[in-house]
Amino acid sequence: MRNRIYYMLAVLFILTSCYSKKNKITKAEFENPNSLSIKLVNGYWFNGNTFENKTAWVSKGILSFNNENAVNDTIIDLKGMYVVPPFAEAHNHNLESDYKLKERIDSYLDNGVFYVKLLSSIKKRIDPLMHNYNKPDRIDVSLAHAPLTATGGHPVALRKRFLEYGRFEGLFNTLEEIESHGYFIIDDIEDLEKKWSQVLSFEPDFIKIMLLFSEEYEKRKNDTTYFGNKGLNPELVPEIVKKAHQNNLRVSAHVETAYDFHIAVKAGVDEIAHLPEIDNGNSISLKDAILAKERGIIVTTTTSLVTKKREDPNYNELLNNISANLKLLKEAEVKIAIGSDMYNDNSVGEFQFLYDLGIFSNLELLKMWCENSSMTIFPNRKIGHLKEGYEANFLVLDSNPLDDIREINNSIVLKVKQGMILE
Repeated sequence: MRNRIYYMLAVLFILTSCYSKKNKITKAEFENPNSLSIKLVNGYWFNGNTFENKTAWVSKGILSFNNENAVNDTIIDLKGMYVVPPFAEAHNHNLESDYKLKERIDSYLDNGVFYVKLLSSIKKRIDPLMHNYNKPDRIDVSLAHAPLTATGGHPVALRKRFLEYGRFEGLFNTLEEIESHGYFIIDDIEDLEKKWSQVLSFEPDFIKIMLLFSEEYEKRKNDTTYFGNKGLNPELVPEIVKKAHQNNLRVSAHVETAYDFHIAVKAGVDEIAHLPEIDNGNSISLKDAILAKERGIIVTTTTSLVTKKREDPNYNELLNNISANLKLLKEAEVKIAIGSDMYNDNSVGEFQFLYDLGIFSNLELLKMWCENSSMTIFPNRKIGHLKEGYEANFLVLDSNPLDDIREINNSIVLKVKQGMILE
């Protein structure tokens, strides 16, 4: 009983001080937070379109809006603040090593990003770090592990470079040892059949495939000058997708060009992992965008990657092409998720870049970051919405993001994950 009283007092202190000490919240200490039942009153909850004044209950980490008879351990007065689902990072690779790991995790959580999709990782490298993830008070991650590519394709050159830098010390001594850990070489149907059981043995949460300049596959496949700048034979993609779906695994496709996008959509992948960054100005076709919408394919943005080319004389052309593709996807009502693929950043920077482009409304940006991004990371979990029976994962904001969303991360005053109040 005493512990519960201390908890109630701590929560009340948090809520009464959050206006003056924004982002300085201290987590109340308790042994088993999910055993507590909390009633939240006077809050405005996001329903997917607007905010509704509702009373909510949290019990055993689950959210309810219809639990009048619940016995509550404490009542939290939200005092007219706004509640949204947490944010997500739909494309990154920066949680695989222990380098600045705590700093990276803290950056995600401090900014309200609860879910991260790692589009490739080396299982031997990340396994010792998994105790940091997928817990009520930690970020949740979804893993592809080794992507499928062709001989000399991406990311073979990248793995080779890291090996030479010494980043795989104690794990691998040669590039040959990295294969099947850092990538799978799939050059034909025979390779796919032979290696598929090994792909599955790593227990990936989804399958990552590499499509790079598919329109030039024949030209590049045996040319060593394209080492690291090529990908799978596009004719293999439908069979890979078929195999993955038979094993209840979604497929995420790395693309570089509009033709890669076409191949991926035609084959029925579940996610496009990049917005095509096209130097020659070709844009996604409206026909492919419409098909992506019909098939429920989610496109992850990674548009802020273009900022690495600010000094490129064609930078403005690249920026215009990105904007044209985003407008086309918006017109076709394709679901768009926010992911950065920025190793030293996360989806916060990507969100801000998208905001500055001025293409999407505040409502569209909020849904992209909260709903669509969560959906493509953990499609089988009840997250991304504030609905009856969903996980009690949410952020409390001191301002309405539909009015002003640019500084949404700075308006977070309370973070709750699976019924647990985070620092």
